[in-house]
Amino acid sequence: MRTFPPCRRPLSARPPVPAFVPLALLAAFLLASSAAVQQRAAAHSRYVADDEARAVIPGPSHFFDLVTRPLWLVGWLLNIAGFLMQALALHLGTLTQVQPLMVTQLVFALPLALVGTRLRMARTAWWAVGSICAGLALLLAVQGEVPAHAPLDRVRMGIATAAIALAVAALVGLSCARRPAMRAALLGTAAGLLYALSALLLKQTTDVTLTNGLHATVTHWHAYALCGVTLTSLWLGQTAFAVGPMAAAITAMTITNPAAAYALGLLVFDLPAPRHPGVTAGVAVAATLVVGGVFLLSRPSALPRPRRTARR
Repeated sequence: MRTFPPCRRPLSARPPVPAFVPLALLAAFLLASSAAVQQRAAAHSRYVADDEARAVIPGPSHFFDLVTRPLWLVGWLLNIAGFLMQALALHLGTLTQVQPLMVTQLVFALPLALVGTRLRMARTAWWAVGSICAGLALLLAVQGEVPAHAPLDRVRMGIATAAIALAVAALVGLSCARRPAMRAALLGTAAGLLYALSALLLKQTTDVTLTNGLHATVTHWHAYALCGVTLTSLWLGQTAFAVGPMAAAITAMTITNPAAAYALGLLVFDLPAPRHPGVTAGVAVAATLVVGGVFLLSRPSALPRPRRTARR
């Protein structure tokens, strides 16, 4: 009997990379670039120059000072571009899929913050970046197929919104009269919570706009809530950049954002929580890798080092 070699799976049959993945990574890069540029502008603002004002939250005058700085405006344009890419990614994917990828802002922001300086990233920081990337890859791999347009529970959303508002108010209150690094971390955590809520509202607004048109968006409350939450998160983020080191602020933002978004995705949308032992273990290992990477970044050994000069 004639035998035939085993049929190999054609390359075209391999599952393609979901479209939301490159969009989310591009959004993370643009937002990280925006953070690096805006932090440099905010660090030289009049608010920072006034030592007596460091113990309070800046008012509108801080923003009026920033908008007169071309460098900050460039960062704002990058922020808008990243916001649009994130909106498209959220339309094609779910909150629990897209927002974990936004942790890569930290991967992009740390090297970008050192551009133009005489510093380089430490070896510990690169190990931390590798741990974060491995955790993200594992998290996406174990999630499986998730519906991109699951129904929204309005009651749960109201409860989650109130809880986030209370947490943000508490964090802002605790940040007063703290040391710069602690203030930046607390305000960055508050901003990260609002970024997660903003992503939820952004997904709903984008879905309504692309499905029913712009006229349906202006009559929907999601769009107006999105404006308020986005402006508040922008204010807190810029304040975090102004009052302390960028590493503390951006680390707090980027770890709080996906963690809160993942919880919101399971709570507000009708998505099944991971119950299979393998999936649960995968999510736990992924979370450990991401949190471990962020912990490494907070260590003194991860601080930037002077660049090595060539010996003559």
